[in-house]
Amino acid sequence: MAIKQTLIESATNMFMKYGFKSVSMDDIARLLGISKKTIYDHVENKKDLVGKVVDCMIKDERNAVNTIVKNSDNALQEMTTIAAYVSESLKKMKPKLTFDLKKYHPAIWKKIELQHFKFVEETIKKNLARGIKEGYYREEINPTIVSQLYLNTAKLIIDQDMVESNRIPLSEIYQEFIVYHLNGIVNSKGKKDLKKYLK
Repeated sequence: MAIKQTLIESATNMFMKYGFKSVSMDDIARLLGISKKTIYDHVENKKDLVGKVVDCMIKDERNAVNTIVKNSDNALQEMTTIAAYVSESLKKMKPKLTFDLKKYHPAIWKKIELQHFKFVEETIKKNLARGIKEGYYREEINPTIVSQLYLNTAKLIIDQDMVESNRIPLSEIYQEFIVYHLNGIVNSKGKKDLKKYLK
């Protein structure tokens, strides 16, 4: 495996576990058993490394979601499979990860808001349209409004203040939100099948 790829993967694991601020370049060098000089052959500085890690995370999540969409038999399977994927990702994520990005790497956070959140909103919007067409979701739903509600609630879930005040794991909060979201959009046919997919 190329050093750069190993560097990004190792840094991603450490950032997810300890947060962006707590992990130093020395920590990463020690983990990999290489010098900081070797690291700087592949990235300019820590900010550059954080940027590359975030880019890789966004790309991986987008590929995973697109694969799920492509392989799902219907909108309900698609949404519950995406939810399971996101929930597993949240289990690995330190709650203050978002806080660190907002405070110490605002330009990178802005990029997430402009690119990644837009992708999430469009994915949910398409899922809603698919579910209505397939007869699982209520016909009177407005996909534009509901997708925006989904996105803003998802952003609230990973907000540091909410996490600190509740002391509940992000994955648990998200799972409750998904059940709430799906029960709010399914019709009688969808409700029957939803029990199967939520098991």
